[in-house]
Amino acid sequence: MSRIILVSHGYDGSAPDRVRLFLERTGRSYEVIAPHAGDTLPDTMAGIDGVVIYGGAQEIYQTDLYPYLADEHAFTRRAVSAGVPLLGICLGAQCIAYAHGGEVQPRPDAAYEFGYYEVRPEGAGTALFAEPLAMPQWHWHGIALPEGAERLASSAMFPTQAFRLGSAIGFQFHPEVTPELMREWQALPEAPFGAPGAQTLDEQQALMDCHDARIDAWFNTFLTGFFA
Repeated sequence: MSRIILVSHGYDGSAPDRVRLFLERTGRSYEVIAPHAGDTLPDTMAGIDGVVIYGGAQEIYQTDLYPYLADEHAFTRRAVSAGVPLLGICLGAQCIAYAHGGEVQPRPDAAYEFGYYEVRPEGAGTALFAEPLAMPQWHWHGIALPEGAERLASSAMFPTQAFRLGSAIGFQFHPEVTPELMREWQALPEAPFGAPGAQTLDEQQALMDCHDARIDAWFNTFLTGFFA
């Protein structure tokens, strides 16, 4: 790949995530575009060979508060229309779905997934997940898929955890999050400990210790194919 774009929403953390670590380890250059900070997204997909849209605390439909989200919606549609490989993570996955007519909204009981939750393959997702995996999560919105999208994985609380739409794939979970980044999340004042569905700090630590090596191996295998 020649030009790889990472779209940031200002919640990157101080330590590099697994996408950046993979790209640096494999000698691929990338550019970070931050629409929230005034950066402009490309108006053409010419020369772009891969895009990753990260998560964030914004809500994907809040274009009145965050006008740049509308630009991201349009950019996502251009990427899918052009067949550019696109990975959306959490808010990025919501952007892919919402930009193509899917619904994104909180659960009626306002429950969160905050911690490590089992993600189970569905249908064609068995090619992506050989077996259920516990994945890092921090979100309170669910995704109702747009026409043409295929669900690949679910969890007990949120039916859509992974999906494919043309050249795009969306993950509601956060496989890019390393233990260092998870600890930064846990230390944030807005960390939703005590919210419905959220795990305790001790639960998160135990699950991190148990599953992080498998998460890392799985995601690096996925990235090898995605950036091939």
